[in-house]
Amino acid sequence: MSRDRVVSNASPLIYLAKAGRLHLLHDLYREVLIPDEVFRETCMRQNTADSVPIRSAIDDGWIKVRELDTGDAQILSTRAGIDAGEAAAILLAKETRLVLLIDDKMGRSAAEILDIRCLGSVGVLLQTLHQEIVGLTEFKMVLDKMIDVGFYLDTKVYSKVLRVAEEISQK
Repeated sequence: MSRDRVVSNASPLIYLAKAGRLHLLHDLYREVLIPDEVFRETCMRQNTADSVPIRSAIDDGWIKVRELDTGDAQILSTRAGIDAGEAAAILLAKETRLVLLIDDKMGRSAAEILDIRCLGSVGVLLQTLHQEIVGLTEFKMVLDKMIDVGFYLDTKVYSKVLRVAEEISQK
């Protein structure tokens, strides 16, 4: 599996963009591949806080849109009880053998059944901290901003994430 390329579902793109930190994905990965269904989910709304930076990243060439067979995605979507974008992202990750950025629990479960390695938005942030792209203060600020704009994180999980982040920053 390549560390310089990943496949992404919509939610990591949306929440990092809304937090003003979509560029962190480019700091970690040379290319982020998205299926056309994820493009539609993230970019069809004009001039929103998340669609503008995502479109800009596509124009810059580091987010790349890939077309997939929609029939296979519809079958997976129906069978796994996940949305079409998640199904398409899972199939693209399977096809390319890349890590999948995905937050949805059911989507992650479906991907893991297919032996696809998954990483969520919080995992991406922890990677940026581990690679010293951000410091602990910025990590907390980005995480809190994502939560402020609608990213759900249980309070117990939030506390655990902060403990892990503090451990990483002390190494």
